Amino acid sequence: MLSAPVGEGHVAAARALATRMRALWPAAVVTEVETVAGGPRRTALLTAAYRVVMRSAPGLYGLAYDVLGRLPPVAAFFQRLGAPATARALRPVLRAHDPDLVVCTYPVTTGGLALLRRRGELAARTVAVVTDPAVHPFWIWPDVDETWTMLDAAAADARRLGAREVRVVPPAVDPRFTPSLRDSGVSLLPPGDSNDALLPRGGITVLVTGGSLGFGSLEAVTDAVLTAGAHAVVLAGRNDALRRRLDARGDPRLRVLGWTDTVPVEMAAADVVLTTGGGMIASEALAVGRPVLFATPVPGHGRAAARALADAGLAVACPTVADVAREVAALAADPRRRDELFRAARTFSARDLDAELTALAARG
Repeated sequence: MLSAPVGEGHVAAARALATRMRALWPAAVVTEVETVAGGPRRTALLTAAYRVVMRSAPGLYGLAYDVLGRLPPVAAFFQRLGAPATARALRPVLRAHDPDLVVCTYPVTTGGLALLRRRGELAARTVAVVTDPAVHPFWIWPDVDETWTMLDAAAADARRLGAREVRVVPPAVDPRFTPSLRDSGVSLLPPGDSNDALLPRGGITVLVTGGSLGFGSLEAVTDAVLTAGAHAVVLAGRNDALRRRLDARGDPRLRVLGWTDTVPVEMAAADVVLTTGGGMIASEALAVGRPVLFATPVPGHGRAAARALADAGLAVACPTVADVAREVAALAADPRRRDELFRAARTFSARDLDAELTALAARG
């Protein structure tokens, strides 16, 4: 089970799949490797560069993402440049484990698998799991046996870009993200200090997140949520400066959390999940059955995810902060609209990821 810590979403998806595999296949040895993106140094460089660019110059990242997305031949050129280094790093790992199946949730690492597969150095079945709702050319490697997407439109794009065998499967989320949490309410929230105190009753509660690194204009988005008359629970992730600034306000309508493992419960307690990041948080919210709002989504994969899920009727895209305030106010005033989004999310989450993994084992 391969991934890389370039953003938490890829690793979270890999861990979720590994957890499910161990439960479904008790006799199997499931090994997780999270540092293969051309070797430890390249992994560290990619991780650091991603954080710096997304916090300091997200528009630059978005420009590169969009240009390469519109020019698949150019994207393929850069794929060919990077794949050999990744293949060299993967080769000793795969020899040591001699796997029957290799599943990967990070596109750069998948490139190394594809190259080894094409050269005849890897006999194992290979699966690329696209963790974003939208498919970018960097995700597609024709030499991989299977490519998994979460939406029909993404599957069509993957086939157009040359993917060999494409399957539409539920997103790879931790089993704790389940519709059964919908009725748990706030009573499951852990006790703690004042920062963990429950919000006042009345109005709707919006869970605000920018992913693991607290991407996007979270402060402005939070202000828009409060202006709309809602309560806000903000997941600041690893952005400690943001957490301190928001926590210092002392606003009773606002609860701020740093890095936490209680996200499934927080989502169950919220009425709406609002994200400025990419697709992983949205996938988890949909798995729980919560309506999703993309608020001023980050350039690149964030905006692509917002468009893909909005087109599928599973989310609402809010390009500006003003749009956020209007949409939150509209959802608070119209329970029927919230219910429509809720029903769409529940239909989406009803698909069975474990059944897909069982079928994969049979194909292997």
